[in-house]
Amino acid sequence: MLKWKVRTLLVLSFLCFGMESVPGRTIKEARQAIVRSTMDYLSIPYLWGGTNPQTGLDCSGFVQLVYHRAGLAVPRVSGDQFRLTAYLGPTSVREADLIFFSMKNPGSRRVDHVGIYVGKGYFVHASFSNGIHIDNVNNRYYYERIVGIRKFSGF
Repeated sequence: MLKWKVRTLLVLSFLCFGMESVPGRTIKEARQAIVRSTMDYLSIPYLWGGTNPQTGLDCSGFVQLVYHRAGLAVPRVSGDQFRLTAYLGPTSVREADLIFFSMKNPGSRRVDHVGIYVGKGYFVHASFSNGIHIDNVNNRYYYERIVGIRKFSGF
């Protein structure tokens, strides 16, 4: 009975928080690992549906890969990533939070792009024209397309 309870708690914590077992890693350390990891992929070309840095990454594949390296399991597509995250107010944003955009329909709530906030007003993302690179959140082009800034529950 005790084994069942422990296993159930582990499964529930994975489902609720998206965290895999990462011995000795705090949330702060995981956030720092995510930000550091984004830099490892700069200049990798964009590839729609791409999940492999050897061949190219799309925005949500990039997020999934970086979070996985930090020990966190996240969904594959940006819409699912958005649905499984919690709203953050402008003053609550921290490094490693996700910024969601509506690139095809600015002003709408239809998420079709995601990036990782890395601090001081910058985010890293996979763009069609530039691959993985850093942009400023305050760049008018991106700012006008923000749907929300969010985080995974418990993170």
